[in-house]
Amino acid sequence: MQALLVHANEVHALSKRCGREDLAGVLAAEAGRWKDDTACIVVAGAQKRGKSRLLNALVDRPELLPVDVDVATHTYLAVRRGPQLSATVRRRSGSRIANLTIAPDDIADYASALGDPEKRRDVVGVEIAMEHPLLEGVRLVDTPGVDSLTVGHRHTTMAMLQEADALLFTVSAQDQPILRHELEFLIEAAQRVEVVAFVLTKVEDSTAWHELLEENRRRLADFVARESAGDGFDAKHAQRLLGAPWIPVSAKLAEASAARLALGQTERAHVLWERSGVSRLADYIRSCAGDRELARCGKVLAGTKAVLRALAAGEQDRLLAATESQDALQARLAEVEEANRDLAARVRERRRFAVEQQFLSREVATMVRAKLDELRRPYDNTIAGLTNKSRIDEFLVGLPESIELSLQAAWAEITDEVQGMATEALTEYLGAMGLDAIDIDLVALQLPTTTRSRLANRPAPPRPGFDMLREGVPGITMAASLSAMLAATGVLLPIALVAGPAVALGVTWRRHQYEQSGRSQAGIRQLIAETFSAAGTEMITALDRALARWRGEAEDSVEESMAAQRREAETRRAELTALSARDAAARREAAKVAEDRLATVKRLTAQAEELHASLSVLLAPLTRSG
Repeated sequence: MQALLVHANEVHALSKRCGREDLAGVLAAEAGRWKDDTACIVVAGAQKRGKSRLLNALVDRPELLPVDVDVATHTYLAVRRGPQLSATVRRRSGSRIANLTIAPDDIADYASALGDPEKRRDVVGVEIAMEHPLLEGVRLVDTPGVDSLTVGHRHTTMAMLQEADALLFTVSAQDQPILRHELEFLIEAAQRVEVVAFVLTKVEDSTAWHELLEENRRRLADFVARESAGDGFDAKHAQRLLGAPWIPVSAKLAEASAARLALGQTERAHVLWERSGVSRLADYIRSCAGDRELARCGKVLAGTKAVLRALAAGEQDRLLAATESQDALQARLAEVEEANRDLAARVRERRRFAVEQQFLSREVATMVRAKLDELRRPYDNTIAGLTNKSRIDEFLVGLPESIELSLQAAWAEITDEVQGMATEALTEYLGAMGLDAIDIDLVALQLPTTTRSRLANRPAPPRPGFDMLREGVPGITMAASLSAMLAATGVLLPIALVAGPAVALGVTWRRHQYEQSGRSQAGIRQLIAETFSAAGTEMITALDRALARWRGEAEDSVEESMAAQRREAETRRAELTALSARDAAARREAAKVAEDRLATVKRLTAQAEELHASLSVLLAPLTRSG
């Protein structure tokens, strides 16, 4: 640790000599956390991987953090030890952060993506205090999903990694294997956090979680191998992930254990607790807390190496510029100007794409309506065969479940098609803006409503009664006419008076049954049409929201990228302009300074690698399987 501190101080001083106060500030901020006696354990992962429920299980509070059907966590939620349960919202107010004490029951309103929009506005985090043995020297942090286009959520999680002493990355045993955007996040995270472990959640209902675990390991290894073959990839950090521990857990079994314990079933509770794997995870967290200073050594080293890379790039540019001819400098200035013109062209292209993307929602709405119309036709055909009361009753009993299953199947097809449409449109847009392609995962979107409950609350179509004016009067008239006709043909009057009404009654009743069946069919058709229409509206609304969120976050990503490119271009232009104005002696002096600084960077980089190798041996119990 002493050698590390000396090393960090040298890098800090070099940053200041190079005029990079921003890089010096990064190291100073990291050094400021050195004496913190609480280990920060960050839990991250994609949407619906069970992060919040896992943290609830760790602190024996099933309802503490919001667990919803969609993107539950909107901001970070930190849980630390305190004398009693309390919650404090941290909200941005201009350039400062204001604290607001709230009731713990109101956490979801401020932190959940499905909470109150007004209350969520400008919230950057929620700090929760409670009494629990695991929180001794530990701060557990729940983060939003790091899915590909959830840029704001991803940034929140990345910001929390600056404080992390360890990262627990969740992967679900009930969902598809790890996706590309999760792997990309992990590679970036490994550059910031020395201690990383994988947590395989929801293993209670999966019979093949061992196979899924191996598939995830294989995907990680393949990704690292592919990326290592490219330029600019930091393979050393990525290689550490290949040997990271995997901890299978079940928050559901942990909750069942707590319920059994509350009933006094101690032995059964112990069995469920051991099966849940949460105890092993808790032990791992305690180990991380005990070795927090070593973990922070890794973060400091990661910081110094990143700073040294940035310093090397800057000094290499200065050296090259200082040793180039005036013509070469002018050529490089021309390249910068060309890059600025290209950026301006992409800004114009951005506006065109923004207009085109607005039509995507209309295409989705049209597709959803067409799918549901197609889905409704078999119901219309079936209804045509409902010719008596018993068949109608039987049909109505099974109707809610049948429609719900139909809509679930349609939703799977719709999300798959929308996933392709959105991926194609947004990838084309981001590609035109010079950004990487994306993976969109619509598995996280749930069917927005249940038709079973909707139909259960709707009365069945009323059965039409006997209409005296429309059916009774014509029947009486028919009976009188038939009796008169029979009497006129010589049938005895008593017989005619009985036979005429009997025939009229039979005809009238059959006509009434036919019309009753037709009107019941019309009522059922109307009920089904209204149900499909309401479901279609809700589906379109849910997809519109997802598309709007993705478009907005893609815009944020593009804006951030373009702003960075503008800043870089302006910096390069200023440096090149200043160098071109210097005389030969000044440029020689600038070259010598750059060479000396590059030599110092090289020496400090080698020193950082040696320190990192020693640290890896000490951290092996936390960073390697078994």
